Amino acid sequence: MRGHDVIVVGGGPAGAAVATRLARRGRRTLVLEREAFPRFHIGESQLPWSREVWRELGVDEALARAGFVEKWGASFITARGAVEQYADFTAAAETPQPATYQVPRAEFDRILLAHAAASGAEVRQPAQALDVTFDADGVTVRFLADGSEHEARAAAIVDASGRTGFIARRRSERQFDPRLRNVSLHAQYEDVPRRAGRRGGDIRMVMRPDRGWFWFIPLSPTVTSVGIVVPKEVHARADGASLDEALARYLAETPTAAALTSRARRISPVRFDADYSYCANCFAGDRWLLVGDAGAFLDPIFSTGVLLAMQSGLDAGDALDGALAAGDLSQRRFARYERATRGRYAHFRRFAVGFYDPAFRDLFFSPGAPFGVREAVISVLAGNWRPGFATRVRIALFFAAVALQRRVGIAPRLTELDGDGATPTARSESNAAA
Repeated sequence: MRGHDVIVVGGGPAGAAVATRLARRGRRTLVLEREAFPRFHIGESQLPWSREVWRELGVDEALARAGFVEKWGASFITARGAVEQYADFTAAAETPQPATYQVPRAEFDRILLAHAAASGAEVRQPAQALDVTFDADGVTVRFLADGSEHEARAAAIVDASGRTGFIARRRSERQFDPRLRNVSLHAQYEDVPRRAGRRGGDIRMVMRPDRGWFWFIPLSPTVTSVGIVVPKEVHARADGASLDEALARYLAETPTAAALTSRARRISPVRFDADYSYCANCFAGDRWLLVGDAGAFLDPIFSTGVLLAMQSGLDAGDALDGALAAGDLSQRRFARYERATRGRYAHFRRFAVGFYDPAFRDLFFSPGAPFGVREAVISVLAGNWRPGFATRVRIALFFAAVALQRRVGIAPRLTELDGDGATPTARSESNAAA
């Protein structure tokens, strides 16, 4: 049996990233992907800081040629449309390239995995990993491909299998976030109206008073991804409605969302996802690493999923390359990788949890902020996971103001501004694009 340096289970963005990194370092890498690409996947809206990862992997030019919709920012709109706030990535602190893409994940993921193969990784798909055996000298993976079982041998294994958790469920344990127990319903629509000009490609997010929110993501000149995230307890009151009925009801009872879809036509099934946010209690062990959703996933409020997945794949590739060079694949070699991955998750989690706090929303929707605070917050929304000192200070000021808002109300309450008497004159679009 021919040996490999690393076997990667899963060919999504995280798996493609680690495989590309290792292959470009000359490591013999095998990717086992259970599905034949292209295939549907949610998570279409990307962040500007992902471009740094794409350049590192050498896939940025291929993505630029794909003709994806350009995204320059995000609009946050209240349920009745009385208040709107625009996060313009050109105003984000420390963000070198403000434009990114909205992507149909089927094509985006296909490009990434094809790039891994072109970089020298061996890719087998469809190939379903069935079992893994660890011993003192390496790992053996048994997998199903072409109608029969096969075995592959390597020095180490990477779990990039997403929620399936091929290694994660054997060697780690997921801790679900009690403050982010949400569910999602989503589908694709045609003829959702868009803004003219550059902002036509931006994501629009419509808030609900029950802490839920809608996303509207333009995927092509005519197709828009539409989805809602609501707390589990809210969806539990759906009275046994079908997915189609539930999504239609959520849209109808949210005036801004209802207006955006009043003439739209749904062109895909309604899909359901639950338990968005979790984190593994261990990201690495002797001869194994977790990357992407196999290790952690954060609520999609700020579209951090693909960035976190690919950055973890990049870092895992570096960690494995160093461990292979040292001839030491023990858990202690991966301590730095674990700290970095866990730290990024915690950094963005603070904002994700915050956005479900009414006080956070009150201040976020307030027009303007002194001392560059708003630019610092937008920087994080753009994917800045390693802010400099000045940006960290401004972020701390923002969260101090949120704490004060909870106690004494230093800014108008968003629920009051968006009440029945609210009018579009209350709208704020500071930093709006031309």
